[in-house]
Amino acid sequence: MRSSFKLFAVLAAGTSLAFSGAAHAGEPYVGASAGLNLPSDSKNRGEFEGDVAATADFDAIASGTDLDWTTELNNGLDLNLLAGYRFDNGFRVELQGFYNKSNVDLHRDLAVGGTVIDAVDSAVLTRGAADPANPTVGTVLSTDDGQIKNYGLMANAFYDFQISESLVPYVGAGVGFTRQDVEYAPSGIDVVDDKSTRFTYQGMAGVTYRLSPSFELFGQYTYRATDRGDYDVNLLPATLGVKSEQSIFNLGFRIPLGGGS
Repeated sequence: MRSSFKLFAVLAAGTSLAFSGAAHAGEPYVGASAGLNLPSDSKNRGEFEGDVAATADFDAIASGTDLDWTTELNNGLDLNLLAGYRFDNGFRVELQGFYNKSNVDLHRDLAVGGTVIDAVDSAVLTRGAADPANPTVGTVLSTDDGQIKNYGLMANAFYDFQISESLVPYVGAGVGFTRQDVEYAPSGIDVVDDKSTRFTYQGMAGVTYRLSPSFELFGQYTYRATDRGDYDVNLLPATLGVKSEQSIFNLGFRIPLGGGS
C-alpha cells in the first residue's frame, strides 16, 4: 500500500507541474481505445470467520484458519473512454473510464490452514458424506465457470516526447478506483459472488501517430494493479482477498478539440 501512495504523490507532483507550466494555450481532447487484457493469476487469500463443525468423515475447521487458492484467468477485452487536456510543455492530464472482463480458466491448489486439499473428497467443502464416487476438490475446481469484471475511473498524467510532427512517444502514470465484481462458480457451485471498490494504480507507455491536427491514433501498454479486496465466500463461513494485476495492450484514437497550435 505504501508504494501506492508513493505513486499517487508522483502523479500529483506531475499534475501540479503541468498546470503550473500552462502559461500558453493548451488543447482539450476526447478519445477511446480497445484492446487485450492479459490478467495475472489471482492469488486468493482469506480466512474462516466462523467455526466449521466436524463430521463423521472430516475434522472441524476453526475460525481464523487460513484459506487460499490460485485462480487462472483467460485473456479478455478491455474498453476505455478518455477526456484530457494537453499542455504546450509536453504534459497531458486525463480522465479515463474503463471496463474489462476476464473469464475463469480454472482454480487450483486450494489450501486450508496451509495444507493443499485438491486430492481430498469434495464433500469436505459441503460437509456431506465421503463417498468414493464423489469427485475430488481439485476436480471440482478445475472448471471454467466464473469471471472477474472491472469498472474503473482513473486520473492520469503523461509526458509526450515530441520527436517529430507526427510521431510522439509518451509515458504516464495514474491512480483511481476499480469496482470489481468477482464471480467464482466452479462446477456450478456458488463459491463467491460479491463486489468491492478498491484503490487502483497504473503505469503506461505508448506512442501517438498524428494523422492530422484533428485526429490521432495511439498504441499503449498499461500495467494496472488493484489492491486486494475482501469478498464473502458463500459456500463456507469465510472471506477471500482477491488481488488483480493486468497487462493491457490497447489501440485507440484521440480527437483534439482545438485551442492549441
